[in-house]
Amino acid sequence: MTRIREIMSSPVITVSPRNSIQEALEIMRENDTRRLPVTDGGKLVGMLVQHDIEKALRSPGRIPHTPVEWVMTKQVYYVSPEDTVTEAARLMTDYKISALPVLDSGALVGIVTDTDLLHLLIRLIEEKDSN
Repeated sequence: MTRIREIMSSPVITVSPRNSIQEALEIMRENDTRRLPVTDGGKLVGMLVQHDIEKALRSPGRIPHTPVEWVMTKQVYYVSPEDTVTEAARLMTDYKISALPVLDSGALVGIVTDTDLLHLLIRLIEEKDSN
């Protein structure tokens, strides 16, 4: 049984709720990512995905200087390093989300994305096909 710790990305690039959405978009571009956990004082307080920023920038009254906390998702689903990949995949499909922060005793230690799950699927299929 594959555990989250085996496929998660770590360390995690994060953004503060006080960063502007323009700053967050630049961080995403620089790091080739579409998702950022939002932390405040080391505590996970939200998730921001590129789609949230793009949608916000098309909304009246939202400008590039709008703080991340105004557009981030505040109800964050997460997993632990010891959870199974199946548990993460179920959460992601049930709630239609593309990434889950990985928390260990409340500390953000990683992130698992839909791409991580696809990489695992490819590896498993290739292993099966080679046997």
